[in-house]
Amino acid sequence: MTKTHTLDVPGARVRYEVRGEGPLLLLMGSPMGAAAFELLADELSSDHTVVTHDPRGIAGSPLHDPDEDSTPEKRADDVAALIDAVGTGPADVFGTSGGAMTVLALATRHPGLVRTVIAHEPPVLEFLPDAAEQRAKTDDVIDTCHRHGPIEAYAKFAANSGLDTEEQGSPGAAGPSSAQDLADAARF
Repeated sequence: MTKTHTLDVPGARVRYEVRGEGPLLLLMGSPMGAAAFELLADELSSDHTVVTHDPRGIAGSPLHDPDEDSTPEKRADDVAALIDAVGTGPADVFGTSGGAMTVLALATRHPGLVRTVIAHEPPVLEFLPDAAEQRAKTDDVIDTCHRHGPIEAYAKFAANSGLDTEEQGSPGAAGPSSAQDLADAARF
């Protein structure tokens, strides 16, 4: 059984879901919200209390100021508040993509709230041998989003990430499709 809640945090209201019972486990992404983890959360809830959420500014977690940036540090503070709200920490935390950046910031800012950190594919460009080139490509994706919108920006992101957007059924082929996906992509 999934229970949906909201939590007021500085500058936002975070929507989160709680499933199961047992040791606390948080699953997160960014810009992906709770829906991206639904099947995995259902599986793991047989022996864990699993928390998923929509990060600030994404899906069901509105910002008080829509122009405010969402940083890993702000998202980490939100997750710390979620752990406190659920009340069964410390937590095991898994984050993918921008969520990996969130869990790394959480471990740095709130080390007493985490037991295990799994950071899957954090976009930490600085460790790459071609960091300057990758930073320039990332800046170009951001500029493209501001000038032409998230669909064109996603195409550049997918190409730079090595996703085959031409192949039918390719993970990169879809990109943002629903109105919510487009809004989240533009926000991210």
